[in-house]
Amino acid sequence: MDPSGVFIAGIHIPTKTIEAIFCMAVVMVMLRLELFRRAVESRPGDLIQSADKYKKLLRECAPEALGTLSCVALVVVLRFRGDTISETLDGHSKEAWESIKAQWPVLLTADTLLAIQVMLRLVVVLSAILRSGASSGNSPVLEECAALWCGGAIARCLVLQRSQAYWLEGPVGGLLPALLEALLAPLLFLLGYRAMRRSAVAICLVSILVAVFAKRNNLNIAEEEDANIFFTAAHCFEFLSALLYAGRTMLLDNDGQSSLTFTHLMMIIQQSLAAYFWLQAFEPDTNLNGCGLGIFAIQISCLGQLCAYIAAASLYVMFETHEVPVHVNI
Repeated sequence: MDPSGVFIAGIHIPTKTIEAIFCMAVVMVMLRLELFRRAVESRPGDLIQSADKYKKLLRECAPEALGTLSCVALVVVLRFRGDTISETLDGHSKEAWESIKAQWPVLLTADTLLAIQVMLRLVVVLSAILRSGASSGNSPVLEECAALWCGGAIARCLVLQRSQAYWLEGPVGGLLPALLEALLAPLLFLLGYRAMRRSAVAICLVSILVAVFAKRNNLNIAEEEDANIFFTAAHCFEFLSALLYAGRTMLLDNDGQSSLTFTHLMMIIQQSLAAYFWLQAFEPDTNLNGCGLGIFAIQISCLGQLCAYIAAASLYVMFETHEVPVHVNI
């Protein structure tokens, strides 16, 4: 990990620039909260309505909140078990492992970020299944989005089956995230099988295009070439799914469902973990490129997904708050 910044396609982005962008985001959030507070003060009755709204959100999203807290608790428990890997490594591997631990003192390894991502994804998918009957298909995770995401989940399962190089390491790595990845595929199939049946030709065409792209642009993490190809294909499917997620958010009627607030929030958080991993986990001089764009394709996919989920959440917030009065006391 380079402390002076990150590299994207060979372009160095200084840490100060990243910090400035982060500070701007914080300022925008604080400004939004302050304008909302002043808008509420201009209408005294809205303060009680706002408090009731958040109480309703917590009450209706209790299963999702419980699932998220369970994931956090599991990660904390596994992390406090300490380092259980060092004793099984030889001299050179142990030295490399100690270097990784020094770079990630809290998580022990960057792979923990991806393990947490898998857990949060499972919570989101289970929430969509739980709410699918009552939501009448209004969740952006359903239909075509789930169908393409299912393609990514199947590709990830094939990656894990073909090569141990893509298995996660660390306190939350190993068999647990692999099992969660395998569980996601059938669950996503349940959410997207109607779209698969309705748009079978289109999905087959997309799959062919993804396969061609992945064949020409992949990593060299594993010795098995097909595992590297499947890994790029998984990110391609997930990128396309994120675009459809944003499109469905724009077109569907939200109906004020509290569970959608949780979904949008979790999708941003889980994708932020993956984007941070692929921008920071590897040294700039690490050669991970197999052919074509290589790691650049993965980085663009992760950042594109994050932008799509942020855009979807912004649209959702805009639709939900369009009745907030424009004239406020500034």
